Amino acid sequence: MALAYLLVLFFVIFLIRYLPTFLNFKRMIQFSKTIPGPDIKELVANAKRELILPWLNELRERYGTVFRIWFGKDLTVFFSDPDDIKLILGDNSLLYKSKNYKLVEDWLGKGLLTNGGESWHRRRKMLTPGFHFRILSEFKQPMERNCDVLITQLNSMADGRQFDIYPYITLFALDVICETAMGIQKHALIKSESEYVKAVQTMCRVAHKQSFSFWNRFPIIFNNTPEGKEKKEAVKILHGETIRTIALRRNKLEEEGIHSMSDAEKVDDIGTKRRLAFLDILLIAQMEGSDLSDTDIREEVDTFMFEGHDTTSSAIGFAIYLLSKHPEAQEKVYEEAVAMEGREKEPMKYLEAVIKETLRIYPSVPSYSRLLHEDYKIRDLVIPKGTAISVLTYMIHRDKRYYPDPEVFNPERFLSPENEMHPFQFVAFSAGPRNCIGQKFAMLELKCTLAKIFRSFEVQPVDGFKPMPLAELVMKSGNGIQVKLRKRS
Repeated sequence: MALAYLLVLFFVIFLIRYLPTFLNFKRMIQFSKTIPGPDIKELVANAKRELILPWLNELRERYGTVFRIWFGKDLTVFFSDPDDIKLILGDNSLLYKSKNYKLVEDWLGKGLLTNGGESWHRRRKMLTPGFHFRILSEFKQPMERNCDVLITQLNSMADGRQFDIYPYITLFALDVICETAMGIQKHALIKSESEYVKAVQTMCRVAHKQSFSFWNRFPIIFNNTPEGKEKKEAVKILHGETIRTIALRRNKLEEEGIHSMSDAEKVDDIGTKRRLAFLDILLIAQMEGSDLSDTDIREEVDTFMFEGHDTTSSAIGFAIYLLSKHPEAQEKVYEEAVAMEGREKEPMKYLEAVIKETLRIYPSVPSYSRLLHEDYKIRDLVIPKGTAISVLTYMIHRDKRYYPDPEVFNPERFLSPENEMHPFQFVAFSAGPRNCIGQKFAMLELKCTLAKIFRSFEVQPVDGFKPMPLAELVMKSGNGIQVKLRKRS
C-alpha cells in the first residue's frame, strides 16, 4: 500500500514538474506547422557539407523573410526583413540569448555575451564607461606595436608567392586583445604553438561542431565524446591563464598604490598617465565597491578575449581578400592611409566604407539569436515561449531592395549621400540594447591594422581563389584567405 502511495506521489510530482514543459513543447510543434521550413534531413545534409550559409540563402529565396528550422528539439524562427529586425533588436524585453550561446558558457560563464535579463542589464550599465572612446584611444599604442610585429612577419612572405594570410591575422588579433584586455604580451604571432593559443582555437572549433549536432547538444552525451574532453581541457587552460593574470594585475595595481580611477589617472613625473588594460578597469571598479567578484571579472575578460579576437580577425581577413580583388579600391585605401598616417583615430571615410562593405558581405556574426521566455507577438505571428528567434544578418545584408547587386563589393554604397539607408539594413554590430559594446574598439583596430598593411604592401589576388564562409559563432573562411604580397617602395 505504501509503495502505491509513493508511486502516485512520484507521478504527481512528475506531472507538476514536466507537464507544463511538455504542453508548451506541443504548442511549439503546432506553431511550427503554421510557417514554412525544411525538415531535419535537409539540415543534417547541409551541416555535414558545411554549406549552412548558402543553404540559408536558398531557404530565404524559397520561403521568404520568415521561416523556421528545428535543431533537434530546439525550434528557431528566422527573420531577415529590416522592419522585423527593428522590432526584434529594439525590444528591451528580448534580452536573453538562445541556447546556442550555452555552447561557450563553460568558458565565458555569465559574461555580457551569454548573460541575459536584468543581470545582463546591470553588468552592461557598469561596463559601458570602460568602453568610452577616450579610454579606448589609449589602446592605439599596443595595436600599433603589434601591427609592427605583424608587418615584420609578413615581410618574409612578400615576394609574390601565394600563401594563407589568415593564420597571421588571427594570431596578431589575439596578441592585441591579450594586451588590451588583460595587460599581458602573449607574442602569439611569434609563438604560435603556445598552449593558450591552441586552447582558444580548440574552443571555437569544437563549439561550431557541437552547434550543428543533434546528439552533442545533450551535455551528458557530449561531455563523454573526444571533443567534449578536448573542450574541457581547453577551458581549464583558458581559465587558469585568466585567473593567474587577474592575480598578477591586482598585485601590480596595489604595488603602484592604485585603488581608484582617480589614482590611475594621475600623471607621473614625466607627464604621462598609466595606460589601463580592460582588466585593470574591472579591478579598479571592484576596489571602488562595484558588485564584481573575481569570477565575474574572469567572465568579462574571457568574453572580451573571445569577441575581440575572432570578430576582428575575421573582418581583417575578408577585407584583405576583397581589396586584393579590387585594385582600384585598394589604391584609394593606400592613398588615404598614407595621408592619415598616425591619425587613424580620426575619420577615414573611404577605409571606414570599405570596412562596412566588408562586414556587409561577410558579417563577423552571421546571426543574432534570442530565447523567448514569454510568448512573443510580431506582425500576425504569436511565437510560443521556449522558441528562439534569429536575426539573419547575412541575409539582411543581401536584400536586393536595399543593396542592388548584393554580391558585388562596392564601398561607395556607404559614401553616396543619395543612398538613403533603412536604419536596420546594416546590423554588423547588432543594434538596440544588446548592440556590440566593443564596436568603437573594433573599428579602431580595423582601421589601424588595414592602414598599416596597405601602407606596407600591395596585396594581389590568387587566381581561382574564393573564401568559403562558415557559419560558426563568428564567421570564418573554411579555406583560409589566400593572397600574394609585394612590398611597397
